[in-house]
Amino acid sequence: MSLLLLNASNRIAQGFLKVAAESGKYEKIICADIFPTYFTVQRLLKFKQQFSTKIELFKVGDRQDLHDVIKQANNLLYVSHDYYQVTASKKNLLVATLDLAKTRNYKTVAYVAPVEHDHQEEIDEWKHLEVEGRRSIPQLVGIRSDITFGPQSTFTNKIAQRIYNGQSIYFKTTGQSCAPIFTGDLEAIVARVLAGDHAGKLLLAKGHKHIDFKSIIHLIEDSLGNNYKAQLNSSFIEKIIHPTNNCIIGQQLYCPSYINLTKLIANYKALENTGYDQVVGDKLVDIEEYHKNNKTVVDQSLKADYELSYLIG
Repeated sequence: MSLLLLNASNRIAQGFLKVAAESGKYEKIICADIFPTYFTVQRLLKFKQQFSTKIELFKVGDRQDLHDVIKQANNLLYVSHDYYQVTASKKNLLVATLDLAKTRNYKTVAYVAPVEHDHQEEIDEWKHLEVEGRRSIPQLVGIRSDITFGPQSTFTNKIAQRIYNGQSIYFKTTGQSCAPIFTGDLEAIVARVLAGDHAGKLLLAKGHKHIDFKSIIHLIEDSLGNNYKAQLNSSFIEKIIHPTNNCIIGQQLYCPSYINLTKLIANYKALENTGYDQVVGDKLVDIEEYHKNNKTVVDQSLKADYELSYLIG
């Protein structure tokens, strides 16, 4: 049995790769991605070294590449990627994937759409895709996840990296709170989906506790140690040209992942339970308890080359 993990390079997808590789179910796992930079290849190559399972990398450059790789496995797990500038839309690749997947006799077809990977300009697009996708692929499982925390989280690790490096975090209080889910709990949900559970269902994965973004930042700050303090709105330049401002100068000053992070915090709307077949998650890890009991470690060994080309970062 084989698995195609599409958009495999990002942190959240790496957690799913770990689950699949350690399950022993798959003779081969294909990690496909558009790999826009060498850094995105490097981070996956480094991560996969710990597994004995056969793991192949495949670069998707166009629709023909996608067509070719989809034929090479009998299970498909799609994860929305964490690229915010090299692609104009997050939804187009999923649409193309589902269009090609409906012609294949897959045992399992699923996708995971973490809210932190959304293009902030198209945050309301997912439910339209979910309806259309299930019409053509009855067994399709869709998982929409709230903000994540933990070792494989894109969101909390980006914040931790900025605190660790003494970089400003542009923060606009909105009064919104989220229900963060531990990446390990999200991985357990995906493991059950890959085992055949929830076929044809649309799932919402979120934690039990609601917490505001400033509290999350301070939890990460405390878990880094006494020497690290979050620099909220400490940049003079950010006060003049803030990263949530869609202007050409801002795009030269700030890297795309930081722009998306600040837009996510500024634009976030709580995920409602309505419209989903099931809200999943049992005995979930509590975000406050997790950060009290676990020290946050920032891995600086892989520095994104593209981040170095921006004036502020």
